[in-house]
Amino acid sequence: MLKIGSIRWKGRCHKHPGYNPEIDGLGGIRGGCRRCELLLEIYSNHSTLVRLMREFGSRPDSPKARAVNGEAERQMSFLDIV
Repeated sequence: MLKIGSIRWKGRCHKHPGYNPEIDGLGGIRGGCRRCELLLEIYSNHSTLVRLMREFGSRPDSPKARAVNGEAERQMSFLDIV
């Protein structure tokens, strides 16, 4: 079992306090600032972690998911025949 708690963290570069990795991205890093690069890396890893946790939490084997997939397959076969 992996237990991941709710973490609240605020990080800012002391040289570039206006840098926001979500908005500015890699192009917003001035002068190759290592702290800004670390903020971008933290942001991208966090985004990946959240996406993976949501993907893991979804249930592709649920009856509802199978029904939707089955409908899509029937629809495609109908279109292929016509």
